[in-house]
Amino acid sequence: MLRGDTETRAGKSRLIFQTIGSPIGSGTAQPTLAELEAITEFAFKSRVGLLFLDECLKRGVELGPKARELHGSLMARRRETDRVVVKLARKLDEVAKGEWVLFKSIKPFAATPNDTDWFPFDAGRHAALVRHLTEDGSFKWMETAPRQTTLVEEGGVGITDTTKKGGIYYIDCYVAPSTDYFIYLDPRRMRNHVAHAEIDGYPVPVLQPHVELASILFHNVFPEKSFSIESYYLVKRYLDLMEEAGVLDGFVAVCREQKVEYACAVNLALTREIDRVQFGLADARIDRLLEGLGHAGLRIAGFDAAGAFPYSFPAGVFWRAFLSKQRDRTSFLSTLNQFFHMLNPVFFVDVVRIVWRRTVRGGVYEQN
Repeated sequence: MLRGDTETRAGKSRLIFQTIGSPIGSGTAQPTLAELEAITEFAFKSRVGLLFLDECLKRGVELGPKARELHGSLMARRRETDRVVVKLARKLDEVAKGEWVLFKSIKPFAATPNDTDWFPFDAGRHAALVRHLTEDGSFKWMETAPRQTTLVEEGGVGITDTTKKGGIYYIDCYVAPSTDYFIYLDPRRMRNHVAHAEIDGYPVPVLQPHVELASILFHNVFPEKSFSIESYYLVKRYLDLMEEAGVLDGFVAVCREQKVEYACAVNLALTREIDRVQFGLADARIDRLLEGLGHAGLRIAGFDAAGAFPYSFPAGVFWRAFLSKQRDRTSFLSTLNQFFHMLNPVFFVDVVRIVWRRTVRGGVYEQN
């Protein structure tokens, strides 16, 4: 990447941070009309387009044509996704109320939604529940992966494809939260960690804040291998919610139970550095959690909190998180299953291609 491009992206990142602030809503920057037009697409790709523009509007910042168009489209996308989520929840509750949960789908602030992810607590019910969703045509089959089936809500038929561009209509129905055959969250242990988010007046089951955050933070490292501006705000907001609920220590317990201490600590270490560099803050909660996770002095070499985002985790962090997770029996057995299926040359090539993109070429996830 050219130095000039990196510096430009770093400047855009800083303007976004200073406009949103920490905590959210405390920002002091007032982007000019020209700055907004130049930064709007970057904010969207950084997964904070709606949050950023909402904060601008709250402070009376004038939006140019590009920013107004994006804000309108994101608000419409939010409303339509909420409709699809509620429809999914009602349909699943007909036959499995209390037996399933959303994860990585509902954010604790204004956010651009992507596909909707859910899993049953009993993996054995996955196939029957997918059939229930599709039997009346409300949801249509799109593709099947090793541990998930992707459906499309009927309103998206004809306008959706496997890139999942635009989110809204895509439903990922997981047997268990996983990447290919590798399971990174044991669904059987999640039954007692459910809260509810009210969407359009309907209570939708979601993971409790400390469990949701653990899931998101591991997923950031493996397989996404990236830390975005949105990642920072997710950590900070979930810390607020965890503190309010008195479950900060519960977060450490879940991380230890699921064997994701290192991956979660890496994310917290980056958040701590962004606090210091971007805002001059020191969050005692992060120090407390890092100590509880056994990584009090953790630093990620080469990470520049004043630099460009999204940040791509080094390959060493990526693989250490994976290997650390192997202490969990469920994940270890699923890894053996993954290796067994890689004996198929076609599947082996596909996995190698994905690993190459993530660990060598440095590909990171961007909003689409």
